[in-house]
Amino acid sequence: MAIANCKRCGRIFNRVRRDICTSCIAEEDKMFILVRDYLREHRDAYMQDVIEGTGVDMDVLIQMIQDGRIILTDNPNMNYACERCGGATQSGRFCGKCTKELANSFATAGAQMKSKLANQKAGDRGGYYSR
Repeated sequence: MAIANCKRCGRIFNRVRRDICTSCIAEEDKMFILVRDYLREHRDAYMQDVIEGTGVDMDVLIQMIQDGRIILTDNPNMNYACERCGGATQSGRFCGKCTKELANSFATAGAQMKSKLANQKAGDRGGYYSR
């Protein structure tokens, strides 16, 4: 087992799956239940309303959404900033537009790498060059 410092409280713990210790996981689970119950009762709440109503820190709330613990399909006013352009998103790190742009960029780069590799293999005669 790997020993690590908790990302939240700094305590040393045996890291199994997450970067936080078991006591911080239990605390996060309590916060999750608070947020979940608040969102069920206040479907039109904004991000700031949830933070004020539950006392959960914005970074923790966003992390819960990004991890997929909270899904905002029934809460249309809940959104946060895309890490790339700053636009509004309700899931993940990037908005829909940035996700498409990044996927296209990766696809283009992958195609370029494949063609470059194919060109290198075509020029390779499979032997040694000597004089």
